[in-house]
Amino acid sequence: MAEVLHVLSGAAIPFGPKDAFRSAITNKKKLEGKVFVTRAGIEGDEQGNKVTHGGPDQVLHQYSSDHYAAWRRELPELAPHLTAPGAFGENLSTRDMTEATVCVGDIYRCGTARVQVTKTRHPCWRLNVRFGDSRMSHRVQETGRIGWYLRVMEEGTVGAGEPLVLEHRPHPDWPLTRLIRAMFGDPMNYPLLEELVALPELASSAKDIAIKRLATRTLEDWRKRMETPDGA
Repeated sequence: MAEVLHVLSGAAIPFGPKDAFRSAITNKKKLEGKVFVTRAGIEGDEQGNKVTHGGPDQVLHQYSSDHYAAWRRELPELAPHLTAPGAFGENLSTRDMTEATVCVGDIYRCGTARVQVTKTRHPCWRLNVRFGDSRMSHRVQETGRIGWYLRVMEEGTVGAGEPLVLEHRPHPDWPLTRLIRAMFGDPMNYPLLEELVALPELASSAKDIAIKRLATRTLEDWRKRMETPDGA
C-alpha cells in the first residue's frame, strides 16, 4: 500500500541569479508528528512564485521517493543532492505511487485529510539551479519523473507512516503518464487535448494551456519556463 514517508514544508528564500527570485525548493524540512493540512496548505510552507506554483489546485506537491534511485543511477553526480527527501521541493514524499499508477482526479484519504490529484508539475528552471545542472528541467520533463499536485478536499492531519488510500478514481483512463504525454510528449495531439480539457478535476492552469493550444494551433514557448535566466 502507498505510504507517506515524510511531510515537508519550507519558507521561500532568495534564489536564482543575484538572489533576484524567491523559492522554497532548497528549503524543505521534514516535519515531525501529525501535521495539519488546510485548504491553503501546510503552515509555514510557501511558494516563491504564486502565479505558477500556488493556488487551491496546487496546495501540495507530491513526489515519489521511488524515483530517487533512478536519478542516482543515471546521474551519479546528483547523489549529494539526493541524500534527503525534499530535493524536488515536495511536500509529500511517498512510496509505491508513481505517475504510472496515479490518475487525474484521484481522491485519496491520507490521515484524516482527503486530497485530489489535479495536475503534474511543469518543470521549470528552478530545478536547474537546485541541482546545478542546466538541463535538469528538461531531464525531469523527458523522463516523466515529474511529481504531481494535490488540492485539499477535506482538511485534516497527515503524518509519516500513514497510508494513502484510494477512495475514488473518476478517470482510470487518464493516468498521469497520459497527462504528461498530452502536455509534453505529444503536445499538439489535438484529439488528446480535447479529451484533456473535458476533465473537470484538472487544474485550471493546465486546462488553460490546453485550451490555448487548441484555439491557436500553436505550442507555447517553453524556454522561459525551462531555461535558466542569465546569471543563475
